[in-house]
Amino acid sequence: MPDTASDTRLPPAPAALLFDCDGTLVLTADLHYTAISRAVARQGHEMPRDWYRSFTGLGRRDLFQRFAAEASTSFDMDRLIHDSIALTVGLTGHVRENPLVAGLARRAFGRVPMAVVTNSEGSIARAVLAETQLSGLFDCIVTVEEAPRPKPAPDLYLAAAARLGAPPSSCLVLEDSDQGIDAARSADMMWADVRSQDWPDRCDRLLAMLAA
Repeated sequence: MPDTASDTRLPPAPAALLFDCDGTLVLTADLHYTAISRAVARQGHEMPRDWYRSFTGLGRRDLFQRFAAEASTSFDMDRLIHDSIALTVGLTGHVRENPLVAGLARRAFGRVPMAVVTNSEGSIARAVLAETQLSGLFDCIVTVEEAPRPKPAPDLYLAAAARLGAPPSSCLVLEDSDQGIDAARSADMMWADVRSQDWPDRCDRLLAMLAA
């Protein structure tokens, strides 16, 4: 599986698979943008879609703080966070799984420990995974409330590895954002970028490793 879009240290089989949620396991970019932009609009501002797409891997508070700084404005941050979470949960009926990554999780179930690791809050992650009927595949779900710092810091991934009892260096992270990949690197974990054009081939080879 090694090339420029993935870590090169993949062993015969990873000790654990750590799945990012939004954009990796499930397709939620438009959902999150809709909720976040509506919350921002309630305070009289507009968040451009292209700007949001550049920072989808950030935690909610970090995202809003960056936007406020670049827009030279201020928000009622607590209200903004509360509104955006509530709006997101209300839209989870529109969530769809990412077929290839969700298929990998289903086929790897029972072969290797697996976790969902997300910068989203627990209420959102649980609603999204319930909607797509993926919750039962994972040994644990590690959300932004469960570590001191969100991605791109390594804290969430390290917390997941600890809960699974897996050495960080033998964990494989599946990600779709630069911030998430930075988090995996900082945690000294292997990683694969599900945005890469050859991800389908990588996925097939990973499944063959797990089956062997």
